Amino acid sequence: MLGAHGSFRRYLLTASVNFLAFYLLFLIFLLILPEDNYWPTITWSIAWILGSFIAHWTHRIWTFHSQRDTKWTIPASMGLYTIGWIGSSACYYIGTVSWGINTWVVFFINSSLWGVLNYIGQREIAFKQISISPLS
Repeated sequence: MLGAHGSFRRYLLTASVNFLAFYLLFLIFLLILPEDNYWPTITWSIAWILGSFIAHWTHRIWTFHSQRDTKWTIPASMGLYTIGWIGSSACYYIGTVSWGINTWVVFFINSSLWGVLNYIGQREIAFKQISISPLS
């Protein structure tokens, strides 16, 4: 039902939990911080950073069932999330401030785009399955 570990289907199911956490964080900071100028982008960034810590563990356990050492997966994941944070924040700012597109439209398009890119990075770098058996 969930799909194989590492599958895009399993990623989407886990990402739904992560998205809910990210969305709730976004809403909380949207209420706390000012709504004008660049503040929604800062709200996006804070939610992204906090959500990334949650996402590392959920993807490690549920999506990829990774046995790789956390000395590898944490820095690799956080490096990928940092790239996503910078890229998605820039896209969010361009979409909302520069182009004037509705905040929620940009929020959902941006989340989807960077979610797919994150899956590829996590699958191919942070949680890539490695063989630990000796060659025959």
